[in-house]
Amino acid sequence: MGIIRVNMFFGIYAVLVLIGLYVLFLRIEKVNHEKRVKSIPVRIWVNGSRGKSSVTRLIAAGLRGGGKKVIAKTTGTRASFITDNRNEQPVIRLGMPNIREQVKIFRKASKDKPDIIVLECMALRPDLQYSEAVQIVKPTTVVITNVRPDHLDVMGPSIKDITKHFLNAVPNRATLFVGEKGILKDCQSILRTKKIDHHFSDANRIPDTMIVDFHYIEHKSNVALALDVCRKYGVSEKDALAAMLYASPDPGVLRKHLLALGEKEVTLINAMAANDPDSTYMIWQMIDKNYREINVLINCRIDRIDRSFQMAKLIKDRMPADRYILTGSGTHILARKLYKTIEHEKVLDAGEKKPENTVQAVADTVSNRSLIFAMGNTVGYGEEMVKQFLLHERNK
Repeated sequence: MGIIRVNMFFGIYAVLVLIGLYVLFLRIEKVNHEKRVKSIPVRIWVNGSRGKSSVTRLIAAGLRGGGKKVIAKTTGTRASFITDNRNEQPVIRLGMPNIREQVKIFRKASKDKPDIIVLECMALRPDLQYSEAVQIVKPTTVVITNVRPDHLDVMGPSIKDITKHFLNAVPNRATLFVGEKGILKDCQSILRTKKIDHHFSDANRIPDTMIVDFHYIEHKSNVALALDVCRKYGVSEKDALAAMLYASPDPGVLRKHLLALGEKEVTLINAMAANDPDSTYMIWQMIDKNYREINVLINCRIDRIDRSFQMAKLIKDRMPADRYILTGSGTHILARKLYKTIEHEKVLDAGEKKPENTVQAVADTVSNRSLIFAMGNTVGYGEEMVKQFLLHERNK
């Protein structure tokens, strides 16, 4: 019995020593992280429902146009560590994304001694957004691109709730730039309490001539935000814009693709990354619809039927087209919904097919010189389907 008691004592002692060492390690890591954060004087954190990756890249590129040494990191379509306007490295993850990744980014970035770091928000849950901003990034400037009715199960239940969560994550006395007036209008008490220096970036001040030179489809609101942030840090609009035009866009950026589907010439606009109805409709309003035939492709996921229903309402109310093409999984559910208000012959259910077979079904159905506007869910099947479409891109 005595030997057992001695072994138990040493076992407990060993556990306590390990716990103590772990606590000490965390303390040292926290102190070192604080030093790395302070070594980068300007820290810009980009949050919002849509456009975070694009705005992060635009801000970083624009600041470099003014001679600043800037490191940026995006999280969206493909997590990237960006050191200049043409060079970037993928962020390697061994598991699911975690906000502690930002700690590693500071460790890596601080070695280059940048003037400014621009980070896209990683977190979705409100509590994790707060922890990422206030405890890890400690931003001097926060950007909120917009507020959309997406992820309401986590951020909602209403748009106002999402707005409050975004603003709650802004540190006291930080500078805030927003792309929508409503963000400031609905939460004046939070702004006053936190003494946040806030600014609205008006997309209407961006002329068409400023956008036309981008080699992809860029939103005026994104450019307005980025230019205003660059101006705050002493970079002229001319220098910032010139650098933005030169920089590499996010892989998920909105592009127009000219496809050769057999003997047919077809234009594809991939708007699936937009996800929510409001963002999708904004893109729909932006694009040129002067085509012989307009086809709206809705990519479905059986586990996101709610989003399919949102898209069905959007189609019914605001998106008239010659044909509606359903792809992915769970398309029969959306088809039944559409049949209530749309003629059956205008709906092509191409669901549950392999991506290459879906592309062939679309090619057999659409007309020459027509438009395919792709919307809905992008993750998984949507990405694979788009890859199959782009195998037919004419400039490849």
